[in-house]
Amino acid sequence: MSAPRNSPVSRRVSWAYMAFVALLAVSGTMQMPIASRYRIVAVPGLAWLGDFWLTHKLHYLGAAGLLVLGGYLATRWLLEWRREHRLSAFGWTRTGLVLLLMATGAVRVLKNLPSVSFSPQPTMLVDWAHLGLAFALGLVALARLMFKASYWRQPAGANAPAGLPRRGAPVS
Repeated sequence: MSAPRNSPVSRRVSWAYMAFVALLAVSGTMQMPIASRYRIVAVPGLAWLGDFWLTHKLHYLGAAGLLVLGGYLATRWLLEWRREHRLSAFGWTRTGLVLLLMATGAVRVLKNLPSVSFSPQPTMLVDWAHLGLAFALGLVALARLMFKASYWRQPAGANAPAGLPRRGAPVS
């Protein structure tokens, strides 16, 4: 479950991404009243999942961590990796889903401010979109594992024949 060999992302960063996504999945799911309804809180050690405010704060903490990690990865890609590494279809799909999740999450944060009020229909649309995007992100991750694919294509110079300069390399 760690970064594939052709990925410029370190294993530590991959594990941090998985930890933030897992925290967001658990805390986001527990924002719905399913922990008490399905007696998850009755399982020893899981009573904290029924505390709305705790899971709400954990969800914000996970979102902040994912934003910081996303900013770090975007900066690295723009400054260093984009010349040597390309995203695959799975990589672009995941990137798009994460960006849409961040956008719908930002609308949810805005809606939670005391001075902001949305009518019920847009609120429900944003809620369902956020949930659906999270579900789609999980499906993309499962499909990638099922097809044993990577989020990255081979580095740009990996298939170049020996003796020929790489594209963009200085020629003497």
